[in-house]
Amino acid sequence: MLYLISLALAAAQPAAPFQIGVTAPALQTSVGNPATFDLGGFRLGMSEADVEAVMKARGMKVQRAMRVTTFEDNVRGLVNVRGGQLAMRGGSVLGEADLNDGKGGRVMLRFLAWPDGARVRSIAYLPPAGTDPTGWRSLLTGKYGPAASDSVSVDSNELHARWCGRARCVGVFGAFALSADVGPDGGVIALSQPDGTGDRLKVLVEAEAARRGPRGTPAL
Repeated sequence: MLYLISLALAAAQPAAPFQIGVTAPALQTSVGNPATFDLGGFRLGMSEADVEAVMKARGMKVQRAMRVTTFEDNVRGLVNVRGGQLAMRGGSVLGEADLNDGKGGRVMLRFLAWPDGARVRSIAYLPPAGTDPTGWRSLLTGKYGPAASDSVSVDSNELHARWCGRARCVGVFGAFALSADVGPDGGVIALSQPDGTGDRLKVLVEAEAARRGPRGTPAL
């Protein structure tokens, strides 16, 4: 009986669009493909459980966390705004988490609330001070491959570089991207999904709310 109920609930819940780096993490890093990169052990598309496993394995501590409304309650809330009467379930999923890596660095994770739960949408690593720019360039290109040719600069203070899955990044939109602005004083390395990924989620919420919402009578 419980099995049948779980099947019914699964059928009622809309499926999130499967995409590596959005609703599922890559299994391994593919050089030159930012959708598959890992940063500090974390990958885009990871679930809360995936994140907890990485934290435990690396001995990281949560500095700050914020939870947000679930996909289900976002749908119910929109239905109710439009005149429906659906009870809110009051659940939450992880929206943000700032972590201490135990080595002087910080990891900042941001999530999107998809139908199957929270998934990592962006990762930012704030390294400790003390690494020279050439050292960062060697480390990052060794892990991710060459940066875009139009995005690399190294001076006596910092490395600036960008990876977008293309030979050149200027003018490229709608791509997974990793950027690095780091030097002896620290900096930030950021991995993010394409612009507009959050809008795809909004469309999914809208479509599900329209499917469940009250049907009005046409009138002139």
